[in-house]
Amino acid sequence: MTTRDFVEQLSKSDEEPKFSQLLQLADLESDQVGEFKSAWPSVPEVRRRQVVESLLELSEENLELDFTDVFVTCLSDGDDEVREAATRGLSTSEDRTVIRPLVKLLMEDTSVPVRAAAAVALNNFATMAMDGKLITRDEDRIRVALLATIGREDEFLEVKRRAIETVAGLRPPGIVEIIEDAFDSGSLELKQSAIYAMGQTSSEEWLPIILEEMQHESPAIRFEAANSVGLLGDEGIVPELTELLEDDDLEVRLAAVKALGVVGGPMAKRVLQACLDYDDESLEEAARAALERVEFDDDPLGLGFDGDDDADEEDEDE
Repeated sequence: MTTRDFVEQLSKSDEEPKFSQLLQLADLESDQVGEFKSAWPSVPEVRRRQVVESLLELSEENLELDFTDVFVTCLSDGDDEVREAATRGLSTSEDRTVIRPLVKLLMEDTSVPVRAAAAVALNNFATMAMDGKLITRDEDRIRVALLATIGREDEFLEVKRRAIETVAGLRPPGIVEIIEDAFDSGSLELKQSAIYAMGQTSSEEWLPIILEEMQHESPAIRFEAANSVGLLGDEGIVPELTELLEDDDLEVRLAAVKALGVVGGPMAKRVLQACLDYDDESLEEAARAALERVEFDDDPLGLGFDGDDDADEEDEDE
């Protein structure tokens, strides 16, 4: 069955397509992309939403499935929900050709959720830029669009906060003032984004503020603080993260576990091992994942080096 036939079948069938059927839309060749583009508009709106959401779910379950061409095509769909789902589908893309359409959505789309999703989707490219994996022209295009979005006085809160979170990783001039303004804005949502952005800057100057916000009354603030402190702190912040393991909010506890895995070191490893004895399945699972990260960081080549054991031996020698 050709791609055109398959898409036309979607428009005629009364049954929602199965995941196994939708695999036909992965890794399309150029001629198949053309067939998809010409046939897709004939699919009813409800079915288009179902298909794109299903493709998004499939791509999250199997990172090797590539629906980029479908998602890019759907960025120009007439339905807001389809465009938003397609934009979210590109959030892990490393294909630089999608940068321009994402920037266009951020700057021009009439849907607030779509524009917010575009700001989030650009985050992965910001990370690539900081790792030296993106050409300067693309990095500049992303930075200019994000800063313009943040600078618009009538910008919607959700779009602005996502733009702040993404641009922080690029560390543009004025980022300190942008984060401070968001932090002091009086908006809980903007404060969350400011704390997230602090971690993305990799600047330890934010550490005292983040540590203080780990005691905030809002679980959402404590959650963001736990995530950011893991990016900026060293073993010295393990006691503070350990306290969060008793937090009333599960998401905060899980964020603390993840942060311990990022911080690493013998002390964090011991705390994570203790988490395996907690009567909490989700916490135990998170602790195992964090321990795997610590052990990989200790011994990335798999040579059998165990930093914790060596530290214990040194203690015995003393």
